[in-house]
Amino acid sequence: MKAVSILARLGVFAFVLILLREVMEHPMFGNAAAGAPSTLDFAVAILDDWAIVTVVLGILLAMAMIGASYLVRDERLVNLLYDMGGDE
Repeated sequence: MKAVSILARLGVFAFVLILLREVMEHPMFGNAAAGAPSTLDFAVAILDDWAIVTVVLGILLAMAMIGASYLVRDERLVNLLYDMGGDE
């Protein structure tokens, strides 16, 4: 079973490498250096042009993380007693 798991991981890794190579060889990326935006252009776009969208997305992601942590909590009596150090 462990060999199948390792083989599956290697297969997925090889698939991602092949897919990445095929995507990067697409003609669309041939002249990327000529019109590629700089990091300054990206920062201006995110912080000035898309400021409200960035804030709303951040709030939604924070709410999702808080909700996920709430759902993962385990409040069974056995676990609560174990966390407090009691045996009973």
